[in-house]
Amino acid sequence: MIESERCPLCGCELKIEDKEIGEITCYGCGYVFASRLVDRKTERRYYNPLKEGEERVGAPLTYLIHDLGLSTITGEEDEELSKLIKREIVESGDKVLIKTLSIVFNLSTKLALPDVVKENAALIVRRAWKNGLKIGRSWKGIAAASIYLSCQIFSIPKTIKDLSYQSGISKKTIWNCYRRIIEKIKHRKTETMSKTQLIVSKLVNNLRLKGEVEEQALKIIEDFRKELKMYGRKPEVVAAVAVYLACRKLNQKISQRRIAQTLSISRSTLIKILKEISENKKDDVVGI
Repeated sequence: MIESERCPLCGCELKIEDKEIGEITCYGCGYVFASRLVDRKTERRYYNPLKEGEERVGAPLTYLIHDLGLSTITGEEDEELSKLIKREIVESGDKVLIKTLSIVFNLSTKLALPDVVKENAALIVRRAWKNGLKIGRSWKGIAAASIYLSCQIFSIPKTIKDLSYQSGISKKTIWNCYRRIIEKIKHRKTETMSKTQLIVSKLVNNLRLKGEVEEQALKIIEDFRKELKMYGRKPEVVAAVAVYLACRKLNQKISQRRIAQTLSISRSTLIKILKEISENKKDDVVGI
């Protein structure tokens, strides 16, 4: 209740402020002193259903939208304004960027990648585009290549073959776009995982093995490099040998056939290399 000037009808000094409908009325007779009052409460909205509580700020900025999500969406009544906005997008050259970022989002969703990988892939596209990368008609390949680079940065086992299968783009196109992006953003390849390490991580996940198996397999691969073993071998073969040896060393039961089938390699090749290592072994590996 509010105490102020008297009501002109009943003389009551008490008033009631209804913040929901925005009116101030007399407590005695219901006389309306003022209507359409400004709501001075803090504005709060739900933007993330997984996050508890409401937020006072707007939706979070995202690199997956060409204008970072700062644009205003107009209704059907504002057709002229919508045309002006679309015309401005076309004249500014953002149209191809919008297509590329849309493919980044859709392809990342198909691959079930984390949001941080999506955002980083979109940031890679933006930096390359800002540094003069001509996307043109290769926007699908640029999107797939940026996702591949982002997966490497965050050590997520996704290969160009996986991206080619999900996007319908040839591996050659993705690889060419990948090299173009590397040249523009000057990314250091030493920061990414090697192809063999990616295959090891993917193999361990597919076989549902323990994390210690992957750790041991990576140590075995490092020993191979120091002793110049497996030089010239395919990454799939090296990964298969390392995972098998790691499983045997940690007493994890896994068959050679299952590993070979998972990586689509010949079991005879795996057996042959294991025999060569057995003849010249220097490490303490049990039961080859």
